[in-house]
Amino acid sequence: MKKYSVLLILVCLMFIVGCVSGNYFKVPTEDTTNEESELIKEIQEIEKQLKSLEEDEVVEEIEELDEELEEEVFDEELDEETEEIEEAVDTSTLEKLEVQETDLVNLEIEVQDLDQDKVTYTFSKPLNEEGRWQTNYGDAGEYVVTISADDGIVTSTKQILLVVKKKNVPPVIENLEGTMNSKEGDVIVLTPKVSDPNKDEVEIIFPSPFDELGIWETDHTSAGTYDLTVKASDGEMDAEFTIKLTVTDVNVPPMIEGVEEEMTIKEGETISIKPTVTDLDGDEVTVSISEPVGNDGIWETSYTDHGEYVVTITADDGKDKVNFIIDLTVKDVNVPPEIIGVRLG
Repeated sequence: MKKYSVLLILVCLMFIVGCVSGNYFKVPTEDTTNEESELIKEIQEIEKQLKSLEEDEVVEEIEELDEELEEEVFDEELDEETEEIEEAVDTSTLEKLEVQETDLVNLEIEVQDLDQDKVTYTFSKPLNEEGRWQTNYGDAGEYVVTISADDGIVTSTKQILLVVKKKNVPPVIENLEGTMNSKEGDVIVLTPKVSDPNKDEVEIIFPSPFDELGIWETDHTSAGTYDLTVKASDGEMDAEFTIKLTVTDVNVPPMIEGVEEEMTIKEGETISIKPTVTDLDGDEVTVSISEPVGNDGIWETSYTDHGEYVVTITADDGKDKVNFIIDLTVKDVNVPPEIIGVRLG
């Protein structure tokens, strides 16, 4: 693309020079005609170069695509041939070599050549050119390996059955902390990252009080210290991770219910205030009621007690105090005079 840009810039410059020099605004003469002819030839030459460059790049791209396709086809054919060979071979008749996952396979070949020719060896996959293969977890299975011995004239082959046995190891648990702290009312979520070197399916088991998803919604009764064990099992072997979780107590204040915010009585009547007080934490609660009612919640009014009063109910659990305010109105009741006696003055 850089080549194209340079050539296009040259063409534009030549066009601009021609315009500035006035060749396109003069009456054509023999000299100007010659200049125009030369300019046209140069432009045609540039167009040919551009076309040539485009064709060369297209050809290069096509060749690269062909090479990629050939490599893909070769790999697919190689895989298909390997599968066909394994299906066609009766593995029960082959010499068997056994290793475990993570073992290093290192084949040592013993060859007899009566001509004492120099012999070179080749090995089929999964072995490398030197007849080695470092196995890993997940490589368990049976592999038909073809060994070729070439003395430069004749090639001899031998097939063996390489058996890689599973070497089971427990899953790995990560992304958890050994010590956790929380507060009552929090939602605690355990998010372990579990992997298995053998690529086995793993089941994660969370301890109570967590649910099957590793979630626990704490409440006002959850305070305490917990030793938790998260397990991961592949069906044969288990892994464990221990967590010490501390849930700090968060006090829930007492609740005052069963009374109204506004109360009205008449002089001479008795008022009774009996609140219902509860505490979710189960703490012992002390209840007090301000005067003129008093802690017993009973007030027998007289005919001089009319007026408005603020009565405060207080509930104290030793950690928090809760107040409930009552606006109490005592209405005046007129009592007519009573003649209780008559005497001479």
